[in-house]
Amino acid sequence: MSQAVTRSTLERPEDRLIQRFDVGQVKGKTIRGLLEKGFSLAICCRACPRLVEWTPPQLLERFGETLDLRLVDLVPRLACSGDEGCGSRDVAVFPHFYDGAWSWPPN
Repeated sequence: MSQAVTRSTLERPEDRLIQRFDVGQVKGKTIRGLLEKGFSLAICCRACPRLVEWTPPQLLERFGETLDLRLVDLVPRLACSGDEGCGSRDVAVFPHFYDGAWSWPPN
């Protein structure tokens, strides 16, 4: 059974907002909280225009064993990596309401 691909409405915020990001702004948020509220995690590189979205299914797959991981602890581990990345470790994150069908915890 294949999953339907949902087109995301996520857009990169204005640079001034990304530059103002401080990790303290997400201090109480956890992976579990994002999943419960149906949010993706948007990751913006501050050194280049790259924007990545980790959807709830991807978050669950990546962090299923560590759902109580606080975003404040995750952000320092993130980097703009991979083929399209610039290598910077200076990123900003924010929750984005997931555009696909999602309900968690599963019934």
